[in-house]
Amino acid sequence: MKQNNLDIIFEDENVLVLKKISGITVIPKEDQPVGNTILFQVNDYIKQESFPVLSLDFDASGIVIFAKNKEAYDYISEQFKNSKIKRTYHVIVNGIMDEEKGEIRKSLIVDKNDTVVSEKGLDSVTKYEVKEQFKNFAFVEAVPVTSRKKQIRAHFWSIGNPLAIDDIYAGSEPLMLSKLKRRYKGVDKEKPLLSRLPLHLSKIELFLPGMKNKTVFEQPLPDDMNITLKQLRKYNKRG
Repeated sequence: MKQNNLDIIFEDENVLVLKKISGITVIPKEDQPVGNTILFQVNDYIKQESFPVLSLDFDASGIVIFAKNKEAYDYISEQFKNSKIKRTYHVIVNGIMDEEKGEIRKSLIVDKNDTVVSEKGLDSVTKYEVKEQFKNFAFVEAVPVTSRKKQIRAHFWSIGNPLAIDDIYAGSEPLMLSKLKRRYKGVDKEKPLLSRLPLHLSKIELFLPGMKNKTVFEQPLPDDMNITLKQLRKYNKRG
């Protein structure tokens, strides 16, 4: 349901659950104006202050959640703190994964601008399963047990498989069909298959205020990731 440019998945008196596309800022960085952010749109829509409880990076896509009151914010935040919320992300990473299934357990130091692996950091765990392995890339399902800023990006970088496009941990060069397909024609007019961070929050399971049973929200992969996977299956098969 579209309201005030917001793509609403679910709404009640306590929360607003939204679909986020890539290229939109959820919340402003410190000392930046709210401006043209989802936070601004949400506040304008509900005519009061909201509290973001689940955000995503500018280039990521998927599900974001805002609490409409402090009580709902605290209720959901406590679940994050105690690792009671299950989030399922889908990512495209560089290279061949050593293990088809496992977990990355590496401590992370999180500051305002970056997240780095360090023994002095907070214990952080990401479970994963390789859904498809290609010659130069892998399509992976990632479930972060802990909730650290940029945890998935830092963890996959730390094992030598950074996300296929990542301006912090890898590179910002877009993925082009001409790099996958031999004798590709039309390079001068070529558009990227993928030009953003390939990270999508597909599913979240949590308890909402006032509800006895766990609620599940899901969002399918966006077109750009689906198209990229289709071309990888065709031109980047693992030998």
